[in-house]
Amino acid sequence: MPTCRASRACSCRIWAASTSTKQSALKSRATDTLALSSTGAALPETTDDEIAPGLHAALSAIPDFDALDATTLGSFRAALRGGPVDLNGDKDVSVELTVALGRDGHRVPCILHRPRAVTASAPVILNIHGGGYVVGDAAREAPAMSALATATGCAILSVDYRLAPDTPFPGALDDCTAALHWLIDEADKLRIDRNRIAIRGVSAGGGLAAGLMLRCLPTLDVSPCLLMLIYPMLDHRASPPDRMGQHVWTRRANQFGWQSYLGSNLEHAPSPEASPALAEDLTGFPPTFLAVGDIDLFLDENLSFASRLARSQVGLEMHVYRGGYHGFNLVPDAPISEAFARDCMAAIVRAFGQAAPSPSSQE
Repeated sequence: MPTCRASRACSCRIWAASTSTKQSALKSRATDTLALSSTGAALPETTDDEIAPGLHAALSAIPDFDALDATTLGSFRAALRGGPVDLNGDKDVSVELTVALGRDGHRVPCILHRPRAVTASAPVILNIHGGGYVVGDAAREAPAMSALATATGCAILSVDYRLAPDTPFPGALDDCTAALHWLIDEADKLRIDRNRIAIRGVSAGGGLAAGLMLRCLPTLDVSPCLLMLIYPMLDHRASPPDRMGQHVWTRRANQFGWQSYLGSNLEHAPSPEASPALAEDLTGFPPTFLAVGDIDLFLDENLSFASRLARSQVGLEMHVYRGGYHGFNLVPDAPISEAFARDCMAAIVRAFGQAAPSPSSQE
């Protein structure tokens, strides 16, 4: 299986969690550290005092995802759809609507953000948006991706994958696969460095990012140098404690998302590509950054996945943010979100810095 051009030993040294020595606990470098319990004891319900400072007020403006079902899906999609993409970009970043052409001829709409100041082959992030597999689009994240491109000097390709239940598994994963292959195959034309590709997935996008690695790593001739999983949706079987998932993405919404994505396969997912938590061996995964709040519905499944990454000798950086509900980082001025943004930025800079640039990027 291919590896990043930097050595595995180097990767293990720079990532926060040593893959061989920290299997019983994962270190959090956020503002607070959550001690991981091995008892599995039930936790009390969340109180307002447990929500991080700066996050309370935003809850009143967030849609009630408990109401998400087949009858309300259209309304949720309309409310969460991004506006028109400004193709003029700004003084720092150009923005282009493009189509990724898969190796089988499959066409996937995408948005490409590129720093204007980068004239040589740039590192690139393949961005996969969230939305429980059923809502959201690349346009909604366009302003944030332009800002990230400016801050990092990276190009960013956001995938507008097809949504369930209109297109159940494996439709969205097929779209992400086509986008990744297109980045690699067209690297010279796109002026990106195929040896410095990161995959970033948020919520359901994190599940797709993990599934993408399970599907593609055995056949890729280059491996991504970073996998960023932001509170990823990984396990269709999840039954978290009552304390988790009381805010934003709830148990009911999660069940609808998985039912829409897997359909009749909900009880028995067809493969780990669909529900990545089914994968026991994650050997060969790129160095992975995983972040989640400690009152997020996905906390337990994220910790379990992180443990399997460590056991599989994958370079791992794990952050658990105290008082963070699902999507907490969308409140950018909250201290917890500022800490998250710093951690993400450091991971991106470190990952691309450790990979030697390809000859075509040294212009």
